[in-house]
Amino acid sequence: MKKRSCIRILSGALLALAVLVSCAGTPQAVNVTETTKEISTTKVDAVPLSLSIFHVNDTHAKLEPSLTELKVDITPELKAKRTFVELGGFARLWAAVEALRAEKPNSFFLHAGDVFQGTLYFTEFKGKADGDFLNAMGLDAMVIGNHEFDKGPSVLADFIKEAKFPVLACNVDLSAEPALKDSIKPYVIKDVAGAKVAIVGIANPETPDISSPGPTVKFLDPLSSLEKVVKELEAKGINKIVVLSHGGYEVDKNLGSKVSGVDVIVGGHSHFVLGSVADLGLKSQGDYPTVITSPAGEPVLVVTSWNWANMIGILDVDFDKDGVITSYKGNAKLLAGLDKFRIYDLPDAEGKLKRVEFMRNADGTYSAKEYDGKAYKVEPTAKALENYMAAFNSLASRFKDDSRFFFVDPKKEGLEKLAKYSPALKALQAKIATKSEDALKRGNNTGPGPIIADSMLWKTGADIAIMNPGGVRVDLESGDISVAKVYELQPFANTLVTLDVSGEEVLKILEDMTDFCITSYAKAPETAYVYVSGLKLTLLVNNAKGSRVSEVMVRAKDGSWQPLDSKATYKLVVNNFMADGGDKNVTLGAIPKARKYDTGFVDSEVMLDYVLGKTLKETNEERVKNVF
Repeated sequence: MKKRSCIRILSGALLALAVLVSCAGTPQAVNVTETTKEISTTKVDAVPLSLSIFHVNDTHAKLEPSLTELKVDITPELKAKRTFVELGGFARLWAAVEALRAEKPNSFFLHAGDVFQGTLYFTEFKGKADGDFLNAMGLDAMVIGNHEFDKGPSVLADFIKEAKFPVLACNVDLSAEPALKDSIKPYVIKDVAGAKVAIVGIANPETPDISSPGPTVKFLDPLSSLEKVVKELEAKGINKIVVLSHGGYEVDKNLGSKVSGVDVIVGGHSHFVLGSVADLGLKSQGDYPTVITSPAGEPVLVVTSWNWANMIGILDVDFDKDGVITSYKGNAKLLAGLDKFRIYDLPDAEGKLKRVEFMRNADGTYSAKEYDGKAYKVEPTAKALENYMAAFNSLASRFKDDSRFFFVDPKKEGLEKLAKYSPALKALQAKIATKSEDALKRGNNTGPGPIIADSMLWKTGADIAIMNPGGVRVDLESGDISVAKVYELQPFANTLVTLDVSGEEVLKILEDMTDFCITSYAKAPETAYVYVSGLKLTLLVNNAKGSRVSEVMVRAKDGSWQPLDSKATYKLVVNNFMADGGDKNVTLGAIPKARKYDTGFVDSEVMLDYVLGKTLKETNEERVKNVF
């Protein structure tokens, strides 16, 4: 509990007197890695502090930047146009952290977990490439995420051995796991401008259910574990405490409301965006920071910053000498690049709508190229270029002074580091992942779609999987299939989301998806209906919207088929695009976030794991029967 004096509530006059005496003088040095539970006589740290915290979370081996769609609906040139901006990349993150430290030297750079899993960089290097970058950036601390255990304790242990930063979690018992014993600390104490600040780690207690820590790693209750550590830190005289959590946004808010003594909670796991971002086409889940009141009546600041290093959180906090927050400000900024932009549906000289890519030249000017169906390579005419640049200049003006963007060029050394890893990555992409007996052409019940749905079910243990046809981007020829081709199937790097839904909701979701397919693929409706696993259903195509889905059967655990029970609860898995309402999945989009669990598993990575070593062939199952 924070005190506005250094006097602790102790029984007995002599103890009270002892504490009063101990408050005199300067604070003693504290061992950074010390975790003793003995009551210390260390004097209370009575030093005010202005602290800046830079933070990312759930980067998931996304070392390279990616074009991300944002909404820019403010000018005639951009109204209703799909606009893509380059976000993220560890070379850009490195440059941003360096620039922020130069501006705000009293600072921490923190990672709220889930470095592992998500791209071929993890497939090939098992976190070593990520760790190399984070070491170079001078990361101050990281909390273990659930995906850090996806390959078992030994791979995480190898990562920690190479880490030049502390890896934290106060709610894990590693006494029976030799690979990790003594490698993960409950907290670290940092000296910042003469003040002591503790950074405490909270791991996700659901990790055994969603990853592979094995039987020797025990996860403890976050609330009681945090309460215990806070008392220990207060006994050491620490009155400024930052929690680095991978529990998720709702868990973090609950911790802030239940535990006194905590000042800031930097979170991950939820992949949430905070702040005012609706006009950018992003959905905010709360304020940045979200302010919670502790049991002691003091503010607790809860923050998180989306995923993939698409954002970097920047929080400035002022503490008084008693460790009480007196002021704060900040926001999570989109970590954006200047080299590449795309805008869809721009009119050319004849008024035809074109997809256009804008690339920055060495002299700072921009050139534009049209998409020809395979690549951006068509040089526009002078008149078309005039139209395109008008839209681009509107875009540039829109972003130029927007405080929600952090535009920075990648650090040169970061690009060189990426180049060090890219040859092995290219070799991996060329490797044969699997082969197919059949040519897998996209269609209703055919092609890669049903196999993708099967992989989603296999990875998550869900009862039902539903896959949108638009997310399956290519056919597969018979014969050898490369790793790169598997990733080409699902190039959007969507994550798998599980939900507990009623049978009635399953029907509505299927109706939504069917209606979208009928209206979007009217020229070939027989080829584009929803892909499912764990389900069989009949679609009455010519019926009115909302009455097309019938005869829905669910595969039980014993393999038998049972009628869908409208009152029963089923575990459904979809990709995050669908979960957020994409492809007009209205029912899915309306389900509260509290009922959606983003596993962090990337769809393409899951598919790769599923097909490795297998020989693919058509499922030859009529999972979806179309009646016209």
